Amino acid sequence: MPTKSKSNKKASGLSSLGKTTVVESPKITKSAETASTKANDEPEVTTSPALAISSESSLPLSSEQTKKAITALIKHIEKKAAEEAAATTGSNKAGSKKRKLNLLSDDPSNPEDSEKQALYLVIGSKKYLSDKPVMKPQRITVPHPIYNLDTTSICLITKDPQRMYKDILLGDENSPVKDRIARIVGISKLKTKFKTFEAKRQLRDDHDLFLADDRVVTMMPELLGKTFISVKKMPVPISVLNPAAASALETAVKVSKARASKKRTAKTSSPEEEFAREKAAISSKRVNAEITRTLNSAMVFVPAGNSTTIKVGFSTFSVDDLAENVEAVIGGLVSKNIVKGGWDGIRSIHLKTKDSISLPIFLTEKLT
Repeated sequence: MPTKSKSNKKASGLSSLGKTTVVESPKITKSAETASTKANDEPEVTTSPALAISSESSLPLSSEQTKKAITALIKHIEKKAAEEAAATTGSNKAGSKKRKLNLLSDDPSNPEDSEKQALYLVIGSKKYLSDKPVMKPQRITVPHPIYNLDTTSICLITKDPQRMYKDILLGDENSPVKDRIARIVGISKLKTKFKTFEAKRQLRDDHDLFLADDRVVTMMPELLGKTFISVKKMPVPISVLNPAAASALETAVKVSKARASKKRTAKTSSPEEEFAREKAAISSKRVNAEITRTLNSAMVFVPAGNSTTIKVGFSTFSVDDLAENVEAVIGGLVSKNIVKGGWDGIRSIHLKTKDSISLPIFLTEKLT
């Protein structure tokens, strides 16, 4: 019964749209003074472009309220994990042979991962973020990487032929991405080997992060479907080509197509020449830079609606680190004008986990 009353109390806070305060969370030990002290000790964080816009002076967001919400969510996760552990111990004593998987965990295959859950920032806007869903996520740099730089399993989806990209990116001993990319999948292989729902789900669960050549990323929604969209694992578009070579390649392709369509007598490029040109344009250094940038960013999927959910970290992060990521993401949303009207276009900001209620950290006073 006490748990129910707390939930009702938190839920009632959602209706007070005229205020920027949120429900008090129990036993908050971190103070706003601590946050400001840390910011002064770490000038490299406060001077980053994303955080410069999200400072207290420019955004009416309370760092203290953000930390209270984060602390409450972490305690919620720890409590649920303890309850699940106790229930499992009891069922094992009763003769149960299998432990039930935590389907809300970020790694359902690992039942021990119940204490590590993602925290999400839920942004509500006054106007639609877009007229139609944008499947290419935007990247906002965060001070504390959401993905582990050393252990993240990455799958790269490329144009055909798949073998060419494997040889250059994974086959070359000097390639900087040789040990960073776990798998490369070509478009034709994606259409055949991963056609069924079960195969797509297995591919999705095998890797933490998916990247796609920006020339084929528009094909991903149709090829991967709800299996990836529902868990926000759609591939992030990256450029796999050297910029100068990519520009030359694009020009050559346009000229070749124009000649073919007008049936000119001039000789067009042969498939062998086009293959050689594209092979020379592939840059492992460019891919490595794109991977590093992506690993250090939060992904924003822009829907055809007035709310979006953004992963800002995990419950294993410190409260201060999560709060700094939250401020960086909000600053990025404002500076990139992802939310129309910038800060004035934001109606509400909440924090939640997959199975918790949303805790408000900002509610606007202006509804229009």
